[in-house]
Amino acid sequence: MRLRRSLRVMVALLAAILPGPLSAQAAAGDSAWAAENYPLARIAYERAIKDDSTNVRALYRLGILASWDGLLDSALVLLDRARSIKPGDTDVRIHQATVLAWASRYPESFAVYDALLSEDPANRGAALGRARALSWSGRLGEADSAYGQMIQRDGSDLDALAGRGQVSLWLGDRAAASHWYGVALAQQPTHVPSLVGMAQVRQAEMRPRDATAYADRAVALAPNDRTAQRTAAEIRAMRRARLEIALGWSRDSDKNILWWQTLGTSLVPWAHVRAFGSVGLAEASDPFRTGTRSSMEAGATYDFGRATATAALGLRSLAPDSGSNTLLPTWRVAGGYRVSDKATVGAGYARYAFDETALLISRGLYIDDLSAEGGVTLRPGLALGSGVGLAFLEDGNRRMSAVASLSQDIEDNYVVGLFGRVMGYKQAGFGYFAPDLFFVTEGRGAYKRVMGAWNLRLSTGLGMQQAGSGESVQFEYHFEGRVARQWGVINELALSGGLTNSAVSSTTGAFRYYTALLTARIGL
Repeated sequence: MRLRRSLRVMVALLAAILPGPLSAQAAAGDSAWAAENYPLARIAYERAIKDDSTNVRALYRLGILASWDGLLDSALVLLDRARSIKPGDTDVRIHQATVLAWASRYPESFAVYDALLSEDPANRGAALGRARALSWSGRLGEADSAYGQMIQRDGSDLDALAGRGQVSLWLGDRAAASHWYGVALAQQPTHVPSLVGMAQVRQAEMRPRDATAYADRAVALAPNDRTAQRTAAEIRAMRRARLEIALGWSRDSDKNILWWQTLGTSLVPWAHVRAFGSVGLAEASDPFRTGTRSSMEAGATYDFGRATATAALGLRSLAPDSGSNTLLPTWRVAGGYRVSDKATVGAGYARYAFDETALLISRGLYIDDLSAEGGVTLRPGLALGSGVGLAFLEDGNRRMSAVASLSQDIEDNYVVGLFGRVMGYKQAGFGYFAPDLFFVTEGRGAYKRVMGAWNLRLSTGLGMQQAGSGESVQFEYHFEGRVARQWGVINELALSGGLTNSAVSSTTGAFRYYTALLTARIGL
């Protein structure tokens, strides 16, 4: 068998290199393609269309190869050429619709799929492709229905079963995802997409031992499957402890300076549980005084289906340069629930030290903070978020706040949106900014780019703010940037920084505030 395959590859190589007629070049490409020697197939097909630019098979196969390489625009050009020569070719049209979906050009993709299905309602390839495009575009309910119709027609359709499992997982319904992947595996225990999917379900449930078993089976069956490899690596990373290191700096125009360092770790000791802990040290100064804050915290997050719960206990030691040290216990609890594939809600309570400046470290205040939040996806790429808060300070003050945001993804690299925040204190505060009324509204924009292992994000917001009911409205802005280098599955080194004149960014309400942060995340 190996000898036969080697001979096929050698024949294809000679045919691709040596000049020959069109049929020989096309045949060489087909032989290399059958032998899964795609670089050689590319050479042969390129020679074929050089001799005859109307060779549909060569254009189609080159379009497939370009799409696999992520060259979606080039792939669409090749597929458009093939389709213009042979408009009714079903394979060309299906792959064209697939690449359009990969390029997030969903209306055009659905137009091609719908035309194919109107001509032939029993076209499985078009039905499967359309269901996948629905799921990729965020129309998960419609995708689930589309897969369900395919399963009704053929209960042994493994692609439809695995597709419905994936949609269920994205919907947050892990029980349904496990069911559909299980049905597929009962029919074919070696079905790699379902093994990978089941591994992802167990990973989401924080069941690393079960997840590893499924992932290892998938990799053993398909060693070159990138999704299987990636999932197995993510699960191995989940099982290992990780270190998170941060070094931060901030300064405002009132000359309040804060340096802080934290060291944290997390791991999954049991199914459904992620434990975490951290220690930290901060040094604050202003023109008149200095102070040091040291902290520690430990807690865990428990996952159960659509809901999660987090609890943590900590301790903070506040040491001003004059006066006695203050030791404050801290704690926090929070819960979240996924109402549907488009909506989430959450609530929390926290007690923590109010210690962001040297003056506040000397006061040793604590805050009891209640919060609630929610988010909903209005349509693919368009998200609405909101939150409310009520905080009680140890000095008798009280703060109420509300926030809302609307964001829209534009293609793959841009985000635009609106942001608004309002808050007010019961009374003026000593040593911290406590307006009776503050509001800010912003128009926001962001650019994000992934360049191999590098991630870049730049964002800005421009708007208006009012820092007090009797104060004038002012122009407000913020600028932020972040660049990160990733390696492995979870390892990352990132540098970020920002500049703003938002009055609430600085604890003292200073007119300008600067930040910088260096972080590292390392799997052990």
